[in-house]
Amino acid sequence: MKTTDRAATIKDVARAVGLSVATVSRAITNPKLLNAETLMRVRAAIDNLGYRPNVTAQNLKLSKTGLVMVVVPSLSPFFLEFFRGAEQAARETGYSVLVGHTDRDPAREARFLSQVNSRRADGIVLVTSADQKALLAEGRCLPPLVLALDVTTGGQFASVRVDHVAAAAQATTYLLGLGHRRIAHIAGARASAMTVHRLEGYRMALSEYGLSVDPALLQQGAFTVESGEHAMEQLLALDSPPTAVFAANDEMAIGAIRAIRRAGLSVPQDVSLIGFDDQRVARIYDPPLTTMRIPTYEIGYRSMLELAGLLGGKPQEADIVLPCQLVVRQSAAAVAAAAPA
Repeated sequence: MKTTDRAATIKDVARAVGLSVATVSRAITNPKLLNAETLMRVRAAIDNLGYRPNVTAQNLKLSKTGLVMVVVPSLSPFFLEFFRGAEQAARETGYSVLVGHTDRDPAREARFLSQVNSRRADGIVLVTSADQKALLAEGRCLPPLVLALDVTTGGQFASVRVDHVAAAAQATTYLLGLGHRRIAHIAGARASAMTVHRLEGYRMALSEYGLSVDPALLQQGAFTVESGEHAMEQLLALDSPPTAVFAANDEMAIGAIRAIRRAGLSVPQDVSLIGFDDQRVARIYDPPLTTMRIPTYEIGYRSMLELAGLLGGKPQEADIVLPCQLVVRQSAAAVAAAAPA
């Protein structure tokens, strides 16, 4: 306990443990540099004396804020899981996280980047940039930056992502392997790179089977349940509806299931469905959704670790690609089971 009414200082802590002020400072700002016994003695003295470090003064001296920004396209459950991973890594590396969302608006994205450049934060994890060309054009004018989830910048920036093209091709190939040939695709939001890459994977898989893309089987969505519902209504109204649908995310797949049921049909008996992301709702929906799992938490976690490394002077990793996984549940079946009796 404190023995005076005066606030304890770092010099008081140093005197109490018989160490230099510099050593006590290292125990506070970079504890990994000290052995466990010394660190324990310093922390005990800090507790006994009631010392409270002046974090603001330390950060000004070091030209650091201790803050990083994580900027996502929206605040959907998918991106909240990404943020959870990033926040865990931030805590482990001594940072606090501010979150922002761009609504896929390049102007809003630019404002977040400007805020970090103005030293309101030390660096930024940017998820699915709304304007990758502008990022590449700005180059060295950007703050410390890690791009996450779906980026290919030739190594100009550190990145942590998955291969959306390959994963979408795997999802479509799974339906082809079940015997389906009229496979529709409900695409995501127009402004998203993920939309482009997942559509590319769908086209690639059909081409591998010698099939051409029927434009009538392509529907534009927006990564929302409602857009999936509307797209599925359009598909069911065709003279020759699809026997299977690959939706570019789980929310649109769930919307499609709702439209199928409203039409008096069943999944997977009449139409097979496969989603993308493996959000938590996918495993508890009826039927449980077959989907491609993106390691969302892990991408957030690794992205923040990479940013912390950059801020600490670590050489940049050009491109970290994490694997996706096909999760087979009950929303897709062989085409014989889906065909009318």
